[in-house]
Amino acid sequence: MKIKLFIINAIALFIVYGCGEDMKEPLIKNQGIPPEVEHVRIENIPGGAKIYYVLPENSDILYVVAEFYAQKEIKREVKSSRYNNYLMLEGFSEEKEYPVTLYTVSRSEVRSNGIITSINPLKSPLNSIRETLSVFETFGGVMTNFTNELEKEYIFYTLIKDEESGEWIEYDRLYTQSKNRDYAIRGLESKALEFGFYFSDKWKYNSDTLIMTLTPLYEIECDKSLWSDANLSDDSNEAYFPGAWDLANLWDNGDKFFYQPDSKYSIPNWFTINLGKKYRFSRMRYNQLTHHDTWKFADGAPQIFEIWGTNNPITNWDAWTLLGKFESVNPSGLPVGQFTEEDYAVNISGEEYDFQPMQEEYQYIRFKTIKTWGNTRYICFKELTLWGQ
Repeated sequence: MKIKLFIINAIALFIVYGCGEDMKEPLIKNQGIPPEVEHVRIENIPGGAKIYYVLPENSDILYVVAEFYAQKEIKREVKSSRYNNYLMLEGFSEEKEYPVTLYTVSRSEVRSNGIITSINPLKSPLNSIRETLSVFETFGGVMTNFTNELEKEYIFYTLIKDEESGEWIEYDRLYTQSKNRDYAIRGLESKALEFGFYFSDKWKYNSDTLIMTLTPLYEIECDKSLWSDANLSDDSNEAYFPGAWDLANLWDNGDKFFYQPDSKYSIPNWFTINLGKKYRFSRMRYNQLTHHDTWKFADGAPQIFEIWGTNNPITNWDAWTLLGKFESVNPSGLPVGQFTEEDYAVNISGEEYDFQPMQEEYQYIRFKTIKTWGNTRYICFKELTLWGQ
């Protein structure tokens, strides 16, 4: 009996190892050189090209390979299966001719001799986005704007030259795939600084650097320790869970939040804050809830809202001045419930809005919600911050 078991085990091991060895070999052993692709056609595109081709009939070609040098001394290759009829080549920074070698590869992993063609990429998207970049001074920093027409992925870098060493220091970086983006770089003193701005793509190409000397405008953060609920008679300031989700959570600099009852109020609604002293406002930041996707650019998060100011806190709107109307925008533009990494980053950092220059100072503000992301009857968000003079 033991001898039989030994023989059976030996046979099983032989089969397993035998199969294992066979799996390393191509299923179809054909060492012949495969034929080349035919009827090659080039469609040049921004920063690259689509190379169309026709595979020879009755061949055992498995895929097609393009080899090229988009950068000096760095060879790249792109593969396309036999079920496609084109290769997509991207990541070319210059508008010039690039040679490309096309190979077919058989099921036995044998390459053809190759044929050489050439492409002439159109203007790189990296250069195009750089040309749209504009920068100007704003409160506490600088404001940038750019258009990413093809919605490619970039890192946007902000450099500041060190006054003592003269070296460039990386101050900020932004990952973006947005088609249009306004982006503020904040936290800077009101003094002349030399800035550098450039984009980098996923192939590690860098755009030209825009160098500018700019002076951020002076501002201070409004002191939240002085804030309180003005509690006017027509305010929608009651919490869904009193003592837990209160209005005062909007100025606690923490993770607590304000959440209205889901049945008591309707939209539009508003609440009033006594800031404790007068300010001429420069900008504000509004932070949505961050702890679950349910509330990110959704549910009761204010989407369209207004900020009103007064020094005479009464319910009559004639006593109030409209300081700004704002809209919450997710960078990706995707429908509610869908997110990109850029959306998540903005949800964490908050959305900032600049006020138009104002002459008068105000101690009381009203936050009036016109529409929520989820078209709810209530609002919920985490934090409100104001800056001014």
